[in-house]
Amino acid sequence: MKKIKLIVVFLVAAFTLMAVIPKKKTKAESTASTITLKKYKRALNFFVISDWGWNGFKDQQIVANQMGLQAEKIHPQFIVSCGDNFQVAGVASTQDPLWTNSFENVYKNLALMVDWYPVLGNHDYKGNTQAEIDYSNVSRRWRMEAHYYTKVTKVNDSISALLIFLDTPPLIKEYHVKGGYPDVARQDSALQIKWLNDVLANSKEQWKIVFGHHPVYSASKTHGNTPDMIRKVKPLLEKYNAQFYFCGHDHDFQHLREKGKNVDYVVTGTGGEPRPSSMDAHSIYSHTAPGFSEVTFHGDSIRVVFMDANGEALYKIERSYR
Repeated sequence: MKKIKLIVVFLVAAFTLMAVIPKKKTKAESTASTITLKKYKRALNFFVISDWGWNGFKDQQIVANQMGLQAEKIHPQFIVSCGDNFQVAGVASTQDPLWTNSFENVYKNLALMVDWYPVLGNHDYKGNTQAEIDYSNVSRRWRMEAHYYTKVTKVNDSISALLIFLDTPPLIKEYHVKGGYPDVARQDSALQIKWLNDVLANSKEQWKIVFGHHPVYSASKTHGNTPDMIRKVKPLLEKYNAQFYFCGHDHDFQHLREKGKNVDYVVTGTGGEPRPSSMDAHSIYSHTAPGFSEVTFHGDSIRVVFMDANGEALYKIERSYR
């Protein structure tokens, strides 16, 4: 009996010790704690979400619900979607039921009834991409005017931001050589790159923020870096001093920057189905959780926050346009 009591005492002591000794965290885990955000009275706010079109299933609806709650607090002026708006096979037409099941009935909080500026992802290219453009004539909030386009927004009386929305699947050779992407061959990739060069070269705005579906840099083991984007888009971002490139495709949160360069690369593909994250030489932060990104312009600074589906701020990026 005494032996049994000694074993019990030993086990209790061992479990107690394990509870008070902190677990050693990996680099990715150590950055996953929540943070406190300063509230700004005057700011330009918008959300970025990607890879969300799952008919409300997986984590899409819980992310949408939290977006609505957060939108009630900060009142975003608009929302950007970085593609894969409709998973599996895109949409067939402007009357496709997926518009109701994956968009209208999911992001239904009144605070989300603002303009949405989407780009196309590879899954969108499995369907009718022109239908996603034409839906802008049906919906009061869907604002996709072309395969690629721009928007200029005022931050304050003296500072403006140029937002550039790219059509990345046609820029990537893979989608031209394998079947299942009928609209890719109809796009002129060289013309888009010339357009991007001209837009950036002629920009007078202090902020230059670029959005696309495919990453330039990504540490994810699912997709990772996109060589065609590194070759075609990255040199223009650097040449014309763009500050941010936002994307999805890899289903995690990432912040990356090349050593000695000024472009921040943000992966925010967690709108419906998060996948395991990882880190590499360009990584500053990486984490897996369903969620979206919240962007705030205030004066000459910007703040990008990774928000999870519980409304917790996981990580923030802050910088000036200079």
